[in-house]
Amino acid sequence: MSEEKKKARGRLKRAVAGAAPELARALGGPLAGAAVETIAKALFGEKDAGEADIEKALQRASPEQRAALRRAELEFRAALRTAAVEEARIAADDRADARARERAMRDRAPAALGGLIIGGFFIVLAAMIAQRLPPGAETEFSIMLGALATMTAAVVNYYFGSSAGSKEKTRLLSRERSPDGAA
Repeated sequence: MSEEKKKARGRLKRAVAGAAPELARALGGPLAGAAVETIAKALFGEKDAGEADIEKALQRASPEQRAALRRAELEFRAALRTAAVEEARIAADDRADARARERAMRDRAPAALGGLIIGGFFIVLAAMIAQRLPPGAETEFSIMLGALATMTAAVVNYYFGSSAGSKEKTRLLSRERSPDGAA
């Protein structure tokens, strides 16, 4: 993004922030295009307006346009929550399908591989704690421990699920069901 485009986006963010802070935050990230379309549709009734036009319209926005922008922000938030819940559902279904396949095929390879990964993690950890590592090998052992820790977390999540993901999904679902949409 060019420097001029960044400056224009910054001006637009500041103009939107007062009426729709969630949309303003989205303008700074990967959902910027969707946020611009949402703002344009709220202000002009169509999503094909340019950022400069939106900025000018916000400077002289009527109370009705500001209210439309706030409604658009609420709809944008709801769409983000729905997408997050759907993403969590897809990930959970993927794990469930993998577990079902493992049971149906009586495939012992995932369990054996998982055991090797967890065993390797604890062996490397024990080696790092119990004995003095050769000079210069600390970096390699740290990299190996980090990779094994990541794989160990994946194995545990596969077999037992992720409590963090479950808590997030529960939080998102409870926000979606509350009448005001507040967290």
